[in-house]
Amino acid sequence: GFDVDFQREIRNGNKMTIYYEAFMDSKLNIIKSGNISFASLTLKKNTYNLYRYLTPDNNKAEYFDEAGKSAVKALMKTPINGASLSSGFGLRKHPILGYDRLHQGVDFAAPSGTPIMAAGTGFIERIGMNGGAGNFIKIKHINGYKTAYGHMSKFASGLKKGTKVTQGQTIGFVGSTGMSTGPHLHYEVIFNNKKINPMAMKLPSGRKLKGKILDDFVSHVRKLNEEINLY
Repeated sequence: GFDVDFQREIRNGNKMTIYYEAFMDSKLNIIKSGNISFASLTLKKNTYNLYRYLTPDNNKAEYFDEAGKSAVKALMKTPINGASLSSGFGLRKHPILGYDRLHQGVDFAAPSGTPIMAAGTGFIERIGMNGGAGNFIKIKHINGYKTAYGHMSKFASGLKKGTKVTQGQTIGFVGSTGMSTGPHLHYEVIFNNKKINPMAMKLPSGRKLKGKILDDFVSHVRKLNEEINLY
Protein backbone atom coordinates (compact mmCIF):
# COMPACT_ATOMS: atom_id res chain seq x y z
CA GLY A 1 0.00 0.00 0.00
CA PHE A 2 2.99 2.35 0.24
CA ASP A 3 4.00 1.88 -3.41
CA VAL A 4 0.81 0.77 -5.14
CA ASP A 5 -2.53 2.59 -5.40
CA PHE A 6 -4.85 -0.40 -5.07
CA GLN A 7 -7.86 1.72 -6.04
CA ARG A 8 -6.60 2.76 -9.49
CA GLU A 9 -3.56 0.69 -10.53
CA ILE A 10 -4.95 -2.85 -10.32
CA ARG A 11 -6.14 -4.21 -13.68
CA ASN A 12 -7.19 -7.51 -15.28
CA GLY A 13 -4.04 -9.37 -16.24
CA ASN A 14 -2.00 -8.29 -13.22
CA LYS A 15 -0.26 -11.20 -11.49
CA MET A 16 0.11 -11.86 -7.78
CA THR A 17 2.23 -14.60 -6.23
CA ILE A 18 2.15 -15.45 -2.53
CA TYR A 19 4.38 -18.05 -0.88
CA TYR A 20 3.33 -18.82 2.66
CA GLU A 21 3.61 -21.32 5.48
CA ALA A 22 0.99 -24.05 5.87
CA PHE A 23 0.66 -26.26 8.95
CA MET A 24 -0.61 -29.82 8.50
CA ASP A 25 -1.86 -32.59 10.74
CA SER A 26 -0.68 -36.21 10.61
CA LYS A 27 -2.97 -36.87 7.63
CA LEU A 28 -1.48 -33.93 5.70
CA ASN A 29 -4.61 -31.85 5.99
CA ILE A 30 -3.88 -28.14 6.22
CA ILE A 31 -5.07 -26.97 9.62
CA LYS A 32 -3.92 -23.35 9.47
CA SER A 33 -1.83 -20.87 7.51
CA GLY A 34 1.27 -19.15 8.79
CA ASN A 35 3.46 -16.24 7.74
CA ILE A 36 3.75 -14.96 4.18
CA SER A 37 7.39 -15.56 3.26
CA PHE A 38 7.30 -13.94 -0.17
CA ALA A 39 4.83 -11.82 -2.13
CA SER A 40 5.06 -10.50 -5.67
CA LEU A 41 2.77 -8.17 -7.59
CA THR A 42 3.24 -7.56 -11.32
CA LEU A 43 1.42 -4.56 -12.79
CA LYS A 44 1.48 -3.20 -16.32
CA LYS A 45 4.92 -1.61 -15.98
CA ASN A 46 6.41 -2.68 -12.64
CA THR A 47 6.93 -5.77 -10.53
CA TYR A 48 7.14 -5.51 -6.74
CA ASN A 49 8.80 -8.34 -4.77
CA LEU A 50 8.80 -8.48 -0.99
CA TYR A 51 10.61 -10.93 1.30
CA ARG A 52 9.89 -11.57 4.96
CA TYR A 53 13.08 -11.33 7.01
CA LEU A 54 13.73 -11.53 10.74
CA THR A 55 16.25 -8.76 11.38
CA PRO A 56 18.91 -10.05 13.80
CA ASP A 57 19.54 -6.69 15.48
CA ASN A 58 16.01 -6.26 16.82
CA ASN A 59 14.52 -9.75 16.24
CA LYS A 60 11.63 -8.17 14.32
CA ALA A 61 10.03 -9.63 11.18
CA GLU A 62 9.74 -7.09 8.37
CA TYR A 63 9.31 -7.12 4.59
CA PHE A 64 12.06 -5.91 2.25
CA ASP A 65 12.64 -5.74 -1.50
CA GLU A 66 15.58 -7.50 -3.17
CA ALA A 67 17.92 -4.60 -2.34
CA GLY A 68 17.11 -4.71 1.38
CA LYS A 69 14.85 -1.63 1.42
CA SER A 70 11.91 -1.87 3.78
CA ALA A 71 8.42 -2.08 2.27
CA VAL A 72 7.30 0.32 4.97
CA LYS A 73 7.70 4.01 4.23
CA ALA A 74 7.50 6.90 6.66
CA LEU A 75 4.01 7.82 5.43
CA MET A 76 1.05 6.03 3.88
CA LYS A 77 -0.57 7.43 0.73
CA THR A 78 -4.04 6.34 1.77
CA PRO A 79 -4.71 6.15 5.54
CA ILE A 80 -8.08 4.45 5.08
CA ASN A 81 -9.23 1.08 3.76
CA GLY A 82 -12.13 0.42 1.39
CA ALA A 83 -12.52 4.03 0.27
CA SER A 84 -12.66 5.62 -3.17
CA LEU A 85 -10.85 8.79 -4.19
CA SER A 86 -13.69 11.29 -4.60
CA SER A 87 -11.75 14.53 -5.08
CA GLY A 88 -8.13 15.10 -6.04
CA PHE A 89 -5.55 17.75 -5.23
CA GLY A 90 -5.75 21.07 -7.11
CA LEU A 91 -8.13 23.75 -8.30
CA ARG A 92 -11.80 22.74 -8.25
CA LYS A 93 -15.29 24.16 -7.92
CA HIS A 94 -16.15 23.96 -4.25
CA PRO A 95 -19.26 21.77 -3.82
CA ILE A 96 -20.75 24.07 -1.16
CA LEU A 97 -19.31 27.53 -1.79
CA GLY A 98 -19.87 27.23 -5.55
CA TYR A 99 -16.69 28.95 -6.76
CA ASP A 100 -13.24 27.75 -7.85
CA ARG A 101 -10.94 27.13 -4.92
CA LEU A 102 -7.63 25.34 -4.45
CA HIS A 103 -8.21 21.93 -2.88
CA GLN A 104 -5.04 21.36 -0.87
CA GLY A 105 -5.64 17.75 -0.03
CA VAL A 106 -7.49 14.67 -1.30
CA ASP A 107 -10.90 13.31 -0.35
CA PHE A 108 -11.74 9.64 0.21
CA ALA A 109 -15.44 8.77 0.19
CA ALA A 110 -16.33 6.03 2.66
CA PRO A 111 -19.27 5.05 4.88
CA SER A 112 -19.64 6.88 8.18
CA GLY A 113 -17.74 5.12 10.93
CA THR A 114 -14.98 3.74 8.67
CA PRO A 115 -11.72 3.75 10.69
CA ILE A 116 -9.08 6.37 9.80
CA MET A 117 -5.44 5.49 10.45
CA ALA A 118 -2.42 7.62 11.29
CA ALA A 119 -0.41 7.77 8.07
CA GLY A 120 2.82 7.67 10.04
CA THR A 121 4.23 7.63 13.54
CA GLY A 122 4.26 11.00 15.24
CA PHE A 123 2.70 13.28 17.84
CA ILE A 124 -0.73 14.91 17.69
CA GLU A 125 -0.22 18.63 17.15
CA ARG A 126 -3.89 19.60 17.03
CA ILE A 127 -7.17 17.82 17.76
CA GLY A 128 -10.71 19.21 17.90
CA MET A 129 -13.18 21.19 15.82
CA ASN A 130 -11.55 23.28 13.09
CA GLY A 131 -14.15 25.35 11.25
CA GLY A 132 -15.06 23.94 7.84
CA ALA A 133 -12.76 20.94 8.41
CA GLY A 134 -15.02 19.73 11.22
CA ASN A 135 -13.50 17.26 13.65
CA PHE A 136 -9.84 17.54 12.78
CA ILE A 137 -6.46 16.02 13.70
CA LYS A 138 -2.99 17.18 12.68
CA ILE A 139 0.02 14.93 13.33
CA LYS A 140 3.67 16.00 13.33
CA HIS A 141 6.06 13.40 11.88
CA ILE A 142 9.82 13.34 11.36
CA ASN A 143 11.81 15.12 8.64
CA GLY A 144 9.47 18.08 8.23
CA TYR A 145 6.28 16.12 7.45
CA LYS A 146 2.84 16.65 8.94
CA THR A 147 -0.51 15.07 8.05
CA ALA A 148 -4.04 16.35 8.64
CA TYR A 149 -7.42 14.59 8.71
CA GLY A 150 -10.80 16.33 8.50
CA HIS A 151 -14.58 15.83 8.76
CA MET A 152 -14.33 12.94 11.24
CA SER A 153 -17.48 11.77 12.98
CA LYS A 154 -15.50 11.23 16.17
CA PHE A 155 -11.97 10.67 17.45
CA ALA A 156 -10.54 7.44 18.80
CA SER A 157 -10.54 7.35 22.59
CA GLY A 158 -7.55 8.48 24.62
CA LEU A 159 -6.18 11.01 22.11
CA LYS A 160 -5.19 14.57 22.98
CA LYS A 161 -2.61 17.14 21.95
CA GLY A 162 0.87 15.65 22.44
CA THR A 163 -0.25 12.01 22.28
CA LYS A 164 2.12 9.74 20.36
CA VAL A 165 0.44 7.68 17.63
CA THR A 166 1.96 4.89 15.56
CA GLN A 167 1.59 4.23 11.86
CA GLY A 168 -1.64 2.36 11.14
CA GLN A 169 -3.20 3.19 14.51
CA THR A 170 -6.88 4.17 14.36
CA ILE A 171 -7.19 7.87 15.23
CA GLY A 172 -10.81 8.51 14.27
CA PHE A 173 -13.75 7.60 12.10
CA VAL A 174 -15.20 8.89 8.85
CA GLY A 175 -17.97 11.46 9.16
CA SER A 176 -19.38 14.60 7.61
CA THR A 177 -18.69 17.26 10.22
CA GLY A 178 -17.88 20.83 9.20
CA MET A 179 -18.38 22.03 5.62
CA SER A 180 -19.15 18.70 3.97
CA THR A 181 -21.72 17.28 1.54
CA GLY A 182 -21.37 13.67 2.69
CA PRO A 183 -19.21 11.24 4.68
CA HIS A 184 -15.58 11.32 3.60
CA LEU A 185 -12.03 11.85 4.83
CA HIS A 186 -10.18 15.00 3.79
CA TYR A 187 -6.48 14.11 3.97
CA GLU A 188 -3.56 16.53 3.72
CA VAL A 189 0.21 16.13 3.69
CA ILE A 190 2.33 19.11 4.69
CA PHE A 191 6.08 19.17 3.97
CA ASN A 192 8.15 22.03 5.42
CA ASN A 193 4.89 23.95 6.02
CA LYS A 194 3.72 23.58 2.38
CA LYS A 195 0.74 21.40 1.45
CA ILE A 196 1.63 18.82 -1.20
CA ASN A 197 -0.29 16.24 -3.22
CA PRO A 198 -0.36 12.96 -1.22
CA MET A 199 -0.93 10.91 -4.39
CA ALA A 200 2.11 12.35 -6.17
CA MET A 201 4.60 12.72 -3.34
CA LYS A 202 7.81 10.71 -3.30
CA LEU A 203 7.44 8.87 -0.04
CA PRO A 204 10.27 9.06 2.46
CA SER A 205 12.02 5.69 2.63
CA GLY A 206 11.96 3.37 5.58
CA ARG A 207 14.83 1.21 6.79
CA LYS A 208 17.64 0.14 4.46
CA LEU A 209 19.66 -2.93 5.49
CA LYS A 210 23.44 -2.50 5.54
CA GLY A 211 26.67 -4.37 6.29
CA LYS A 212 26.55 -7.89 7.66
CA ILE A 213 22.76 -7.76 8.05
CA LEU A 214 22.40 -6.98 4.34
CA ASP A 215 24.77 -9.84 3.48
CA ASP A 216 22.67 -12.22 5.58
CA PHE A 217 19.48 -10.92 3.96
CA VAL A 218 20.87 -11.49 0.44
CA SER A 219 21.72 -15.08 1.41
CA HIS A 220 18.21 -15.50 2.83
CA VAL A 221 16.65 -14.23 -0.42
CA ARG A 222 18.78 -16.58 -2.52
CA LYS A 223 17.76 -19.62 -0.45
CA LEU A 224 14.10 -18.58 -0.45
CA ASN A 225 14.08 -18.10 -4.23
CA GLU A 226 15.59 -21.56 -4.69
CA GLU A 227 12.90 -23.00 -2.43
CA ILE A 228 10.10 -21.21 -4.30
CA ASN A 229 11.42 -22.41 -7.66
CA LEU A 230 11.01 -26.01 -6.50
CA TYR A 231 7.26 -25.48 -6.73
